[in-house]
Amino acid sequence: MNEGAAKLAPSKPVVVIAGASGFVGSHLWPTLVGDFEVIGLARAPRPPSPDMTWRACDLYSATSTVAALAGADIAVYLVHSMMPSSRLFQGDFHDTDLLLADNFAKAAARAGVKHIVYLGGLVPPEGYVSPHLQSRLEVEEVLKASGCPVTCLRAGMVVGPGGSSFEILRALVQRLPWMILPKWTRSSGQAVFLDDVLAVIRASLRDPAFVGRTFDLVNGEPLNYETMLRQTADALGKRRLMVPVPIASTGFSKRWVQLFGGASYELISPLIDSLQCDLPQLNPAPEIARYIRYPTFASMLLETLRRSDALPKKKPTAAAPRTNGTVRSIQRLPPIPNHDSHFISNEYIKWLPQFFGTFIRVTRVPGTPRVNFSMVMLRSPLLVLEFIDQGEDVRNKFHIVGGLLTKTTDTGWLEFRQIAHRRFTLAAIHGFVPSLPWLIYRMIQAPVHDWVMHRFGHHLQRLKGSAPSELGAAPKEPARL
Repeated sequence: MNEGAAKLAPSKPVVVIAGASGFVGSHLWPTLVGDFEVIGLARAPRPPSPDMTWRACDLYSATSTVAALAGADIAVYLVHSMMPSSRLFQGDFHDTDLLLADNFAKAAARAGVKHIVYLGGLVPPEGYVSPHLQSRLEVEEVLKASGCPVTCLRAGMVVGPGGSSFEILRALVQRLPWMILPKWTRSSGQAVFLDDVLAVIRASLRDPAFVGRTFDLVNGEPLNYETMLRQTADALGKRRLMVPVPIASTGFSKRWVQLFGGASYELISPLIDSLQCDLPQLNPAPEIARYIRYPTFASMLLETLRRSDALPKKKPTAAAPRTNGTVRSIQRLPPIPNHDSHFISNEYIKWLPQFFGTFIRVTRVPGTPRVNFSMVMLRSPLLVLEFIDQGEDVRNKFHIVGGLLTKTTDTGWLEFRQIAHRRFTLAAIHGFVPSLPWLIYRMIQAPVHDWVMHRFGHHLQRLKGSAPSELGAAPKEPARL
């Protein structure tokens, strides 16, 4: 057969990894480049690589996320949002997780992604579920709402060189000659080695038996944090006095671990809350068991220590890059499943002057999609918002285009969005640059905005509890500006 008649080699499946520069992602993508065309998403542009393609992507932006997933066959979601991404962040990480996952899920559906693989967290079958682990479940629900088949891998503590969990353990053991062990250190847990996690993710990308299913990614060894601390001390050759105490509070523990574990409070706080949960003591499913090569925490420690000696020394976690001068604020509102986001934004515009009496006025500019927010004693508006019609019933977006309180007219936006078939509702401000001096903004405007949005949430909750005739029937056509 001559060269012209030779069959073309089939193209490789395109895998896009959100979180490709993180702990798991940075180890995952090098293992995929032989079998897949790999695209890694990063917040900032990166130099070209001969092995993979990097795409700059702001997951807070729906438009940016759609562009980043263009051409993807499979999408891997490794994103956790426990670190702030702006100079000031108002909100909870689990609400941020909802928003980012919603952008990713909708972008995956729009790009025609055939399969999503999500690495989440192991969840207690009963009893206390921490906000961190509850957030992992919510992200699963949001990704599934995309309509794409989703494989959910629920992992225990992922142990490996450079991982924050191991580095915190090592720092505590190395720096503290004695430790008080609160009650939460004896909660049941599970750990899994990084290599085994990577092997299971790779299998999920290749094996149809994984598609659309949920697996607990465990090695089967019963563990608790006290055991991990003691085994870490043994592996490091350190003699440490550890005193168990019947104290359940985590407040002191968080500050203690922050001080001696060398990690930020934003990371430590939700992780320690999760350690109060009794995680299931499970044996891995047959599909998972074949990829488990490290069945004990002791074996994970030895391998991690061997490899970590070759890594450059650094703090366990560095704060995520922050955009100077910008504000991000995200609040969860009560769901209004019988009404769309246009109803919610219009209700906010109607409610705000009623809430403040005659002090605040909200007026629509005739013949334009603009809304002015004004104070009665001032001639110029405080803020000018312009409605951006994107043809969505579950997301209303307003660009911040002017007013006394904003320094820029082309960066910030306010949005109201409904997520996962209207099960969740969020209000959010992104990219806002205040004109007030930063200290005054932090002390006055920011707390007022947060308080107002929470009061609006109470208003929606009262509407939700009203009789249908009081609330009004769901509009057949969105009540757009």
